Amino acid sequence: MALVVDDQALSFTSLVRVRDSLRKFVQQQMQPGDLVAMIRTGGGVAILEQFTTDPRVLLAAIDLLKWRFNGRTGLIPIRPESGAPAARPGDPQYLDYGVTLTALGALGTLQQVIHGMQRLPGRKSIVYLSDALRVDARINDALDRLTDLANRSAVSIYAIDPRGLRTDSMREADVAEQSDDSFGPMIPGMTETRGAAEFRSQEGLVTLARRTGGLFYANNDIAGSIRRSADDQLGYYLLAYTPKEGTFEKTLQKAKFHRLSVSVKRPGLHVRWKSGFTGVPDEVAVADLAPTPKTREQQLLEALASPFLATGLKVRLTSFYYDFGAAGAYVQSLLQFDAKDLSFTRQVDDKWHTRVDIVTSAYRNVNLPMQQWQRSQEIVLPDDQYRKALKEGFLFRLSDPMKLPGSFLMRAVVRDAVSQRIGAASELVQVPDTRKGQLAVSGIILNLAPAGAIPDGQPVDDIAPKDGSAEPWSEGGPALRRYRPGQRILYSFIVVNPKTKGSTKTTDVEYQLRLFRDGKVAFTGAFNRISDEFRIDGRRIAAAGLLHLSARFPPGEYLMRVVVNDKLAPKKQAHVAQWIDFEVVPFTTVTASQSGVPQ
Repeated sequence: MALVVDDQALSFTSLVRVRDSLRKFVQQQMQPGDLVAMIRTGGGVAILEQFTTDPRVLLAAIDLLKWRFNGRTGLIPIRPESGAPAARPGDPQYLDYGVTLTALGALGTLQQVIHGMQRLPGRKSIVYLSDALRVDARINDALDRLTDLANRSAVSIYAIDPRGLRTDSMREADVAEQSDDSFGPMIPGMTETRGAAEFRSQEGLVTLARRTGGLFYANNDIAGSIRRSADDQLGYYLLAYTPKEGTFEKTLQKAKFHRLSVSVKRPGLHVRWKSGFTGVPDEVAVADLAPTPKTREQQLLEALASPFLATGLKVRLTSFYYDFGAAGAYVQSLLQFDAKDLSFTRQVDDKWHTRVDIVTSAYRNVNLPMQQWQRSQEIVLPDDQYRKALKEGFLFRLSDPMKLPGSFLMRAVVRDAVSQRIGAASELVQVPDTRKGQLAVSGIILNLAPAGAIPDGQPVDDIAPKDGSAEPWSEGGPALRRYRPGQRILYSFIVVNPKTKGSTKTTDVEYQLRLFRDGKVAFTGAFNRISDEFRIDGRRIAAAGLLHLSARFPPGEYLMRVVVNDKLAPKKQAHVAQWIDFEVVPFTTVTASQSGVPQ
């Protein structure tokens, strides 16, 4: 059973409920011998996304679940601190560059999971946890393709709405029975008073379950629903029939989706079935099922397609949007490695060398990757850095140009050229549309501020895209944002396309810093003007500041939100926001082994 958490479509409240419920399932309800994997649609570490019977691996993956500030839902609820100033009109909760695109990305993750389960024997199940999956024409086409793939792979999808039972929405009946009628009868107890928007938010979840022979759950017992989903696979009937001549086409382009219907005559019984298939024959030959030696290219492509095939290297990925002016929009990615996993050799120059193959892809649909880059890269570390990397790991920086805006699931696959071991990780990133002069803000970069750090407002350096550079891992850096009480955080970002006035082309841009902890506002700063002194060029202005982690910030997980206000822009285009998460930890040693990449 694969547990797929759509962290792009979970409110803060739902995320906490899901995380607690998954821990309860693993610790109390998971049975000996249960083979389970835990995958996030917003990205993850492949080594923690494997099928396992070990609860410790699953709990480590569950601990990485965090609210996705760039997802399809907002913080619910937020209780402002006493005396905090009210948010300004038009103040955005999060950046939204296409709800449909992020939903397609979530379905793309489901597709990868199903591909990875294809060759597993017997019936398989996916438990999909999401607050919402609204259906439009593009989503419906994706659901057809996903249904066909799941049914051919003997995979049933069980969908859970973590919001549970809500007033005036459902009675105690908590399971949507299978039906081939309209959407309404799929949820027993649904009343007419429920809002249409909330009603339709579950349409995609119900459709996934109905078409693949699964169930839809909307109750307050998430862990129990997961257990019932696993038990549901224990009993079933296997029916077969021969389609009529002409059902199957030779090419996918001409094929139609054929729907099936099954009914029972005995009153009081309900039947669930896999609802249909695309009219093309299975293309997997029997010989292909036997293990055969794979080429370098086959190994990389299989690891890209499935989250279950990249287990040899421990890799962590951090990606963020950055604008390099004339060079355009880029996604900067930091790959964190454990040096012990790579085949380093000491060369005559007294440095340590290894070579890796790296493929990065930016997914935005259920079909092929939107963009893809390949590298064969030599990594060279001086002896002192290599010794340190053996203990703490190291970072490898990638820069990939983005041709189009949107929500992308960045996936990186790394292959050791000598040992042929492979690792993978993924991360969701938002690339704003700045082609017509729209206001935007880059990703926020956090670093541990050294003693005597720059004052508030000092700009970040305007560096060119760095690609293929190895650098030491450092506590409190942009890849692993962990800090201790009393330390200072240096945050920096770039504002793109601020409006200007007069012959001197002056700007009037300000920003506000807010921190959230446990769903509550922990800090609200004043609006600070960004000085024109820090203009990089005609369309970019840099900003930076210091945040002192005083006693008012106890250990815990935090969300930093930067709201940018352009006073010269039209009201509807004057506000943008960006988020980044970080953690305050007690005074203990923090190393790369504690970064979420297990040793």
